[in-house]
Amino acid sequence: MNQVAGTRKLSDVLAARFVPARFLADQLRRPSGRFGRWVMTRSLNRGNAELIESTLEALSLQQDDSFLDLGFGGGRSLELAAERTGGPLWGIDYSGDVVLAGMLRFEPLVRSGRLSLICADVHALPLRDALFSAICSTNTIYFWADPLRAIAQLQRVIKPGGRLALGFSGATKMRQFDRITQHGFTLYEPPTVEELLRTAGFGHVQTRALSGRISSGDYVCLASK
Repeated sequence: MNQVAGTRKLSDVLAARFVPARFLADQLRRPSGRFGRWVMTRSLNRGNAELIESTLEALSLQQDDSFLDLGFGGGRSLELAAERTGGPLWGIDYSGDVVLAGMLRFEPLVRSGRLSLICADVHALPLRDALFSAICSTNTIYFWADPLRAIAQLQRVIKPGGRLALGFSGATKMRQFDRITQHGFTLYEPPTVEELLRTAGFGHVQTRALSGRISSGDYVCLASK
């Protein structure tokens, strides 16, 4: 379960010249095999850097925060969170191959017991209630079969007063990549995401529109429990 809309160059080159669009869409949803582990994770870290960093920044991580990155992909959010908080770190991804790659990349953090990586579906998180004070997820909402159920699961595992940041590219931007996004993507604009968050029980919902060279058309929805 992972990201899209990193750079126009990445999607156009891969889809048009080397990789069938449906295959690339499937890899964005669930990176797998050597292509997923070695190509997609690295490309997503680079192409989505502005959105990843903005999503994490919205959480204003504190030293004692317990942090989860849902759909951690290449692991950039985990890397940044490890620098900004001394609390426990968790990464969940829908792809077992992504988790395997993460175990190798973050071996010291995993071995120390500070970082836990698991393969799981957002619709049925195998986690106890109120475990995290901060959660982020970047460019994953497009793939949730039941977004309200998924967000309710995130609400369940957040502590009272905790924060959730969802980073995503808006529908207008995503339609530029329709060769790929026609294959299994659900597109969103901020009002719909905000309504899902409120319906799931979150309060103080606000959206930040990004305006970077690559991140123009991207948004971060921040909500608290």
